[in-house]
Amino acid sequence: MPVPGGRAALAAAAFVVCAPSAVAASPLELFGFGARSTGLAGAGVASTDSYESVYLNPAGLAHVPRKRATIGTLYGDFSLRMDGDDTGTESARGLVIGGELPIPFGGAWKDRVGLGFGFYVPAVAINRARHPFPGEPVFVLLENRTHVIAIQLAAGARITSRLDVGVGVVALAVLQGSIAVSTDAAGRFTTASEQQLLTRLAPVAGVRWHARDDLDLGAVARAPSRSDYDILVTSDIGDVVPIELPPIHIAGAAQYDPGTVAIEAAWQTSPGLTLSAQLQWQHWGAFPLPTKNPTEGTPAQELPDFHDTVVPRLAIERVGRRGATTLAARGGLAFVMSPAPEQSGRQSLLDNHRVIGAAGVGVAWPEARVPLHLDAWVQWHQLVPRTHTKDVGAFGPDDMIPFDVLETSGHLVVGGLSVGVDL
Repeated sequence: MPVPGGRAALAAAAFVVCAPSAVAASPLELFGFGARSTGLAGAGVASTDSYESVYLNPAGLAHVPRKRATIGTLYGDFSLRMDGDDTGTESARGLVIGGELPIPFGGAWKDRVGLGFGFYVPAVAINRARHPFPGEPVFVLLENRTHVIAIQLAAGARITSRLDVGVGVVALAVLQGSIAVSTDAAGRFTTASEQQLLTRLAPVAGVRWHARDDLDLGAVARAPSRSDYDILVTSDIGDVVPIELPPIHIAGAAQYDPGTVAIEAAWQTSPGLTLSAQLQWQHWGAFPLPTKNPTEGTPAQELPDFHDTVVPRLAIERVGRRGATTLAARGGLAFVMSPAPEQSGRQSLLDNHRVIGAAGVGVAWPEARVPLHLDAWVQWHQLVPRTHTKDVGAFGPDDMIPFDVLETSGHLVVGGLSVGVDL
């Protein structure tokens, strides 16, 4: 019978609309980009001069000495808990691709301009968007945030012997489309689906100042970037189902990176030993609702009411040589303050402060016939336990309260390997 099959299809569609998930930030904002800066807990705004500069600070590309291509992998395990129960968050897996090259200008611009590019490609899907049910408890900034492709391109130039500048763009994927449900002449349900994968660009600009032989200062500003999804579901099934179904709008933000400004100092305390200190301001106050209401006439949702944060970072790197081999050891610490308030109202957009510890190593043979650069890194993100208590007065007499008191905790472990070749 066509009708039961149609009901099953409608039930499946309803499940997709209401499946819990969250808007999140991209892997660039969560872990960093590349293999050096990730081992420094995200530091490198004042010291990076490789392909990682496309995200950290494009001004670093002004000092690219040669062409290099790099490919690496990333794997992360999420252990997020609500009242002690694991949320079953999917692990992060992705491919990191980067490259840098000097631009062969002549005259006054000779050896003063460099170009870089970088890609992050998730292993599971190019882009993933899930429509959260408003009020359902979710780790809003940690779940589902590593499933989006990121494309980066930047250039840097040396203006004077002390001043470098750079600009670039970060592009995240945007999903748009439609689903039309109808019936054929036999009364069977049919669907017509169309999706488009677009890009949204966010500019990046940075400067570096060589203050002294042993001190570099850097600053970078990144515009907010987001990966939206917007799918309209319409139906024309009046001959089979004796009710008129309204259009369903499945729309929201699958990924969101806030506008940021970071300043950093890199001090070479002795030959080969560099200490870095960074402060980063993040404009989380513009954080959007994870999902728009699916139908017209639905009461407006409570706004997230996130606040801006400041993230401090400290890092150390030791670089030395043994014969023709270059060795590097790295470490870093960061404290990421949660922008989310206690979830006492109708929303349940959960988040915790995080303490990040990072370490990395690098081995290179820059003078070999095939110059190789190998890097490995690991990060531990420890969530500071938090308790959320709902305010019963914020709900109506017929409203379902998702929880009375909820404790959140957990940790993330992520690491990666990369191989670079000088061309």
